Amino acid sequence: MNKKNFLIIFSFISGALFAQNVPPQATSIVEKTAQKYNALSSFSLDFEVNIDETGKKTQNFKGVLFVKKEKYFLTFEDQIIANDGKVMWNYQKSANEVALFEAEDDDFSMFHPIKMLNDWEKEYTVKFFREEELQKKQVFVIDLIPNKKSLFYKIRLFIDKETSYIQQVTMYEVEGVPFTYMITKFTPQAVISEDKFTFNKNDFPEVEVIDMR
Repeated sequence: MNKKNFLIIFSFISGALFAQNVPPQATSIVEKTAQKYNALSSFSLDFEVNIDETGKKTQNFKGVLFVKKEKYFLTFEDQIIANDGKVMWNYQKSANEVALFEAEDDDFSMFHPIKMLNDWEKEYTVKFFREEELQKKQVFVIDLIPNKKSLFYKIRLFIDKETSYIQQVTMYEVEGVPFTYMITKFTPQAVISEDKFTFNKNDFPEVEVIDMR
């Protein structure tokens, strides 16, 4: 084999090996995930949150989220958050009080995949981190870096390679400790009644209502 032919073959093999090691396009992965959630008329999920400090688990709580387009119902610890697209109710069991806000005044997007990924192209710089196994599933690990000042300097998504749904989210606070939001059960196209997304104060005797609108 002459030198010229050897170099051609070597270049071909090197190029093929390099192509196999090129990481997937992170923006395409996030775009597909956002499209998958937005295509659903409804879904529900169970989740578990772990808050770590210096590598040790310090807090742990579970919750449930129900979503129907712009409406959602979220409960965790002693809180209930209901949002019917017009009004958001935030109920605190310990104080037996519920605060009312305009629906868009919403600080719970970290629990809501669609809200978290709204305008992701404008809100974040997207970076591919790696692939790994999580809960016996192969996942893409994608970092979202906020483009403007935020409570979090990084949001790490663990996205199922097969379904494109999020399996886990780790939020890295600017001032504070990271916390991990793990989805333990996911039900697409869940059957959810409309009254799920409003807060019925009659179910909570002597509840104090605070209107913040």
